[in-house]
Amino acid sequence: MLTSYREILRHSHSLPTFGYGMVGRIPVAMNTVALVFLISSVRDSFLLAGIASSFYTLCGAIVGPRIGRLADRFGTRIVLLPITFINSLSIIGVVFFSSRSVPLLLLFSALSGATMPSFGSYTRTRWSRTIKDRRELGVALSLESVLDETAFVVGPALAGFLFSLYGSNSPLVAGIVFTVIGGVGLAITSFDSGIRGSAPERIGGLLGIKYVKALFTSLIALGLLFGSNFVVILAVAKENNRAAEGGIWVGLYPIGSLVAGLVYGVIHWKSRNATRYTLALAFMTLSTSAILFSQNIDTIVYFIILSGIGIAPALIAANALLKDLVPLSRLNEAFSMLGASISIGITLGSTLSGSLVDRFGGWDGFYFMTGATLLATLLSLICIRAGKYETKDETISHG
Repeated sequence: MLTSYREILRHSHSLPTFGYGMVGRIPVAMNTVALVFLISSVRDSFLLAGIASSFYTLCGAIVGPRIGRLADRFGTRIVLLPITFINSLSIIGVVFFSSRSVPLLLLFSALSGATMPSFGSYTRTRWSRTIKDRRELGVALSLESVLDETAFVVGPALAGFLFSLYGSNSPLVAGIVFTVIGGVGLAITSFDSGIRGSAPERIGGLLGIKYVKALFTSLIALGLLFGSNFVVILAVAKENNRAAEGGIWVGLYPIGSLVAGLVYGVIHWKSRNATRYTLALAFMTLSTSAILFSQNIDTIVYFIILSGIGIAPALIAANALLKDLVPLSRLNEAFSMLGASISIGITLGSTLSGSLVDRFGGWDGFYFMTGATLLATLLSLICIRAGKYETKDETISHG
């Protein structure tokens, strides 16, 4: 197992890519929770906190791919440095106006989400453009997914820790530090300077590539699961007088994914990425439905971990499939759109599942979760028909 990962770490840019990428991911995972901590404390309104978080997430989903397109065209360094600076100022604006002006608070929440650097997109693009061996690239993408899961374990926990020790402003202030370190670090170690001789294309042009639309739609459905799982699990825990354990159960979800991602990266797969994506989603559907049919509070922990095992393999396969489908020159944009698709699903999933749980109870929320993964699986079947993928490589200049 370790041999495969040692091979990746031999690349000259591996440590800065993984290191700065990991640091930058922490505020990506932390900021939505930090917004809730800040606004619910200062304004005593979870409704306003939820609205601000939705503005943050949706604006990131809308603007992120456009920033990715700029990075493809002009180079990572030219784009990443200014948006890191703008994002830091926007977060300062959120903190400053949280107690002064609701409209400006929402405005800066939206701006901070729109300018949050998509660190995973930049690092995955760097690997995809520098590694030609498909097996080695698979290992690198597996490690990227492990970093994602690690960030989503560490980020919210760190936000809660800072909030309890230093007050409501501290998680967002710490997030600024992480963003600056990650953004500046990735920018100064970047060696691509954009696409030469390529005319700008509209964002929607990616959706015209065969099977890309089906993949993104499937990922929106998968995002419904990600957005609903913590709502449903916390509701079930509260209904069974285990509210204190609910947060721990939610934290178990990415642990199974993290372990699966490490194992996935060292297996020499012979099946296609599209097939592995569908199989991982099918596994998640079955394991989630098992919770629904058992409805046993004493065994729910094991099923949560089991269901989480499918997350990293599904996302690794989805990223690899997307890399095969789109030109190398548009990977920043494409990976940003992948993240945006999941973000849209998360926003919808948390809202819809919350309404469902309020009306019917926590256990019935697993109907929603099972339906979301089943829908993602069915949509992914379209991608299996992709056959041989042809990537139209364009000239990428390297300094």
